[in-house]
Amino acid sequence: MREIIRKIGSFFEEHIEKIVLGVLGLVCLWLLIMWVVFSPDVINYDGQRLSPNEIDNYIYKQVQALQDKLKQEPKPLGQYVARLDGPIDSNDPVRVGIWGDLRNGFAGLLESSIIGIDSTLALPIPRYSQGEVGVKRAYKLPQVGEIKDVAVEHIRAVAYVPTVPITDQTLYKDAPHEPNDIDLVTVEAKVDVADMYKRFQNSFTGIDVKEEWRDPCLAEPVFAAVELQRQEQFDDGAWSDWQWVPRIAIDHRKRMFEIIEDVDSLPAGGIKVRLLHFKEPEVRMDLLQPQPYQIASAQEEWFPPTLHREYIEQRRKEALEEKREAREAEKEEKERERDDRRSERRGTMLGRSPGGGRAGSGASYDGYGDAASLYGERDRRGVRGRSRSDPRTETGGLTRENRSLGGLRSPGRRTPSEGDIETEYYMAATDASRRLSALDEVYLKYDEISLTLVIDLTKMREPLTFWAHDDTVEPGMSYRYRIRLGVFNPVAGINQHKDQNDLPKSQVILWSDFSEVTDTVVIPERLYVFAKSIQETAKIVTVEISKYVLGYWYSEDFAVKPGEVIGTLVESETRSERSRDPRMDRLIGRGNIAEQVITPESIDYSTDAVLIDSVPISDWTGSRALRPRIYYDMLYSSDGTVIEHMPIDSRNWQAELLAMFNDIKRCQREPKEPLKAWDSSSRRRQRTRLMPEGYEGMEGYEYEQRMREQQLY
Repeated sequence: MREIIRKIGSFFEEHIEKIVLGVLGLVCLWLLIMWVVFSPDVINYDGQRLSPNEIDNYIYKQVQALQDKLKQEPKPLGQYVARLDGPIDSNDPVRVGIWGDLRNGFAGLLESSIIGIDSTLALPIPRYSQGEVGVKRAYKLPQVGEIKDVAVEHIRAVAYVPTVPITDQTLYKDAPHEPNDIDLVTVEAKVDVADMYKRFQNSFTGIDVKEEWRDPCLAEPVFAAVELQRQEQFDDGAWSDWQWVPRIAIDHRKRMFEIIEDVDSLPAGGIKVRLLHFKEPEVRMDLLQPQPYQIASAQEEWFPPTLHREYIEQRRKEALEEKREAREAEKEEKERERDDRRSERRGTMLGRSPGGGRAGSGASYDGYGDAASLYGERDRRGVRGRSRSDPRTETGGLTRENRSLGGLRSPGRRTPSEGDIETEYYMAATDASRRLSALDEVYLKYDEISLTLVIDLTKMREPLTFWAHDDTVEPGMSYRYRIRLGVFNPVAGINQHKDQNDLPKSQVILWSDFSEVTDTVVIPERLYVFAKSIQETAKIVTVEISKYVLGYWYSEDFAVKPGEVIGTLVESETRSERSRDPRMDRLIGRGNIAEQVITPESIDYSTDAVLIDSVPISDWTGSRALRPRIYYDMLYSSDGTVIEHMPIDSRNWQAELLAMFNDIKRCQREPKEPLKAWDSSSRRRQRTRLMPEGYEGMEGYEYEQRMREQQLY
């Protein structure tokens, strides 16, 4: 056995190369037969399987047959037989096979046109598809970008609130409105829109995209949504879940701006129609920078949060400057009156008569003696001379003191000489320009960040500023916010983005990450209760209730017994009152604001709280050295279940309550000013829908300088 195996092995060793050559020969022979002799390169044509050579011959024969037919003489047609009303030939297959025994010819066929048709058949309806017929593409979706510099600001003011719902047919500017108090929170953020455009271009037209896939229409980002979310703070300091904040109530496009994230939920037209709508410049402006309410308060304006803080600071500095000027004017007035009295006494000592003449002489004077020597001496002391004959005595020229006192001067008061008048005019103009320039910078900055119809986002050097409003906040609550920006996914629903993008193929919006959480916004109450005093024997508590109405605080005292409701409706003594502040004369002189301060006809001081009792409390107070304290606590309840308490007498109040009480009193001491009319002219322009004539194409420094020169603010 071993010998046989050895012989077989030696046989293969001696003839292995011959065996390999034989196998290769067989394979080559098989290839020759299968791919040359019996060629598989055949196609089906005209119901036959033909090789390339055979199909050429077959087509050639068909061509020859057609040429032969073309060379033949045309055959004459048979005579035409009218069959409109006559009987149809029995040999006609239409009549025999379909229409049966119809005998009225063609007219009969028309009258019974549905005979022989199966009416149960339904025509096929083409299926609607979001996709496109064409080459299968695969884009890498771009990132929207990082949301930076988030800021938040709360404004409490009187605004013109519409009395009817705002829709796409009823615009805010056309709707009936009335002045009312609002609490408006605005959240502002920034995004690098130029960098966003570059990322979209790289994703849809970049060098990494196949040339046949590059589509410039997809490379332009279209803003889709601005989502604002907020949290509410509970009494124990915990925060609620994030809640979506609706668009401001005066936005007539709020239905259009509803966030739809799934392509199957889009309205008719799908993503393409939505892209066309949101590309409109006005739609983009309303989406990214929605307009606020028309502010009616005389001392308030709306600005984005960062600019509003700057505006408030400049207004504070302006108020301090006005107070300083008023003090200086009052001081100068007192010095002038003191100098006048000294001059009169000196004139009496020099023997001047009250009628203006020197005693014992025929010369007549104006009652002030030797004006040249006297006024020269006063000028050397630093007191400006005055001329009684100057006509500005009665009208009140633009002197520092006249500006501070609203232009009211008493008869007989002396005014500057001509040289001093020019100096005063110059100083007044300089002071006015200095006061206005700081605020004008705020208005100018607002116009610089505002979107217009002609702005080119690809050329923006600075990040795009966008914001959102929250007009649903409630007094006494605390909130914090976050915001994000959404851009349309141009290939949503057509399965044209790469699988490595962690995003559903049907998602309509590409979202940025949420911004950082804002600072906490505390919305002050509009009604406060202060327990001021108590009649211990009768246990009658005097409660002062302060309520914020139409931009101002109003207070009323109520004597409340146990079991009585705290506060009630109080009728106002006057419906409106004229402001007595001299500064209002300048405002009223413009003719663009109402001349009266609106006072509510009645103020509802009701609290829905019932006084339960007043109990004496004995405890200890003091930060370093404790000392005993005895006071009364007012017990009250709003729902009959939870009993709340408040110390009686301001000496026992908490620091926060005392600070609020003092702040309300300070606000009540300030003079009331008329509300601004809806169409009142303001230094802040309304948002420009179109560039002013002559400003087309201007940007940056050139535009800023032209605006300054023309004083469009």
